[in-house]
Amino acid sequence: MAQIFAEKIYINGTVFTADKENNIHTAVAFAAGKVLKTGNNEEVLTLQNDHSEVIDLQGKMLMPGIIDSHLHPFWGGLQRASCNLNYASLTVADTLAFVQKHIDQDTTRTSDTDWLQVRAFLRQEVLPLGTDITRRDLDTLNTKRPVILFANDCHTLVANSRALELFGIDENTPTPVDGTIRRFPDGTLNGIMEDAPAMRAFDSIPVLDAKSAIVVAEDVQQLLNSQGVTTVMDARALPLQFDAFTTLKEEDRLTIRLLGAREITPDNSPTVADVPAAVATMMQFAEKYTDKSWSEKPGIFIQHAKFFVDGVMQCPINTAALLAPYRENLGSKEAPNWQPSNNKGDLYYPNELLTALISAVSEKGFHPHMHTVADGAIEVTLDAIEVMRNKLPGKDIRPSLAHNELTSPHQFARFKALKVMPCLSYQWAGYSQAFSDEMRDVLGEDRFDNLEPAGKFYDAGVRVAFGSDWPIDPLNEWYDFKVALTRKGAEDAPRLNTDRNLTFDEVLRSATIEAAYMIDADKYVGSLEPGKFADYIILDRDIFKNDPADIENVKVLKTFVGGKEVYTA
Repeated sequence: MAQIFAEKIYINGTVFTADKENNIHTAVAFAAGKVLKTGNNEEVLTLQNDHSEVIDLQGKMLMPGIIDSHLHPFWGGLQRASCNLNYASLTVADTLAFVQKHIDQDTTRTSDTDWLQVRAFLRQEVLPLGTDITRRDLDTLNTKRPVILFANDCHTLVANSRALELFGIDENTPTPVDGTIRRFPDGTLNGIMEDAPAMRAFDSIPVLDAKSAIVVAEDVQQLLNSQGVTTVMDARALPLQFDAFTTLKEEDRLTIRLLGAREITPDNSPTVADVPAAVATMMQFAEKYTDKSWSEKPGIFIQHAKFFVDGVMQCPINTAALLAPYRENLGSKEAPNWQPSNNKGDLYYPNELLTALISAVSEKGFHPHMHTVADGAIEVTLDAIEVMRNKLPGKDIRPSLAHNELTSPHQFARFKALKVMPCLSYQWAGYSQAFSDEMRDVLGEDRFDNLEPAGKFYDAGVRVAFGSDWPIDPLNEWYDFKVALTRKGAEDAPRLNTDRNLTFDEVLRSATIEAAYMIDADKYVGSLEPGKFADYIILDRDIFKNDPADIENVKVLKTFVGGKEVYTA
């Protein structure tokens, strides 16, 4: 066989491979969009010929590209192009003033069909804490336009009266099984929708044509590439964004590998008898967008089914499903008396239906990917996966549970036994003091100690994947890694002492090879091993030689996908 020589060789660096042994080398060679060899300088330079480009890293770090295995990239892109509150803690009056200023400046859109989306709204921190903005507040704005506030958690939408009218929602609209349409005490709508109704309403807003969607998609992939991201899984695949990214692919302008999870809602399958039809519809969507094979050029694949099992823990929503009830204050603010309430949160699928759906998509070769915030949702989902494992012994199905903010101690062993991967957003452990106090109050001291586990999963022998869940938070992958390494957000914030710090190896593997495994892409990407695609990034420093808190200051110098440079600082 003829000798294959390298097209590009890097020497004198820190090359983190993310292979099984976490090998770190000084050199790596690439050819034809794939990894050719890793090793020391002398070993790799044997692959040099007259056409090889040799690059001296001068001690800088080279590693696999970041794989973000749970986020909502198109939602994030829309947020960047909208009226954006930027996650600020504001009073009702200040929020309304901000929105009114935007309305006054946007003189091209004034009709009662010109939607205004206000994004990155931090509902749980409206000042004073616990105060909600409602339809009546938004109706005071001097505009005829339909106005919505879409919360940063993407689980809450607040609509003015005109927006509710266009949504077709009124006092006779029934509350769906997978969320809430809230009302004032007199029974009239207060404009607040939570969980699935909020997301469905947001998805129905006609804001972009196909051409504009492509612009958003381009902006999104450039932003991701600038942070070193080379592969993502969109956790709620919809036609608008996948059409846009498909156009970029067809024009050879796609710069991320895009995977997607297609949601099956309780409305899609109200009963177990409806499961086959719902799965068939999901498979048709997947077939439309999924490429026939992987190549060095980035492609599009839908290999996952999404199930939205519960809500969120944050007050005042408290829709994440718990094994035991949330606590409520029966006393006063000055003399609190926290006691168990009657609220355990919400489960959005009957157990029999969730079990049937998970088994059905798995039988068809799709990996079930679940939104499970708290231990009640985790428990019923693990039960359903156990049924699936018994039905399909030996089948390569990689179920994953996203979020797992409150995980009960007995559940870690179940994750391992059932080969289930938690997909964690590390930055959520960067609690503020106020949020920490709130969670301690509503959960109690014992359950508070189970919040935001990461090390506990590792210590139980569970494989862990990273997913930022952007735009729930600002897109800042390296800040997220800092929180994983330190359990602290801002410098002046308290450390969340409910778990140990992760190690560099654990964090980097969760965002490379382990994330690749979760999304069933580890044959192709996730580590720098011969034969895999040349998806890699170059950093401005060797992070292993720095303080863990310094990782948030890392600068990505270059990003490559399939050997092609897609970003340079």
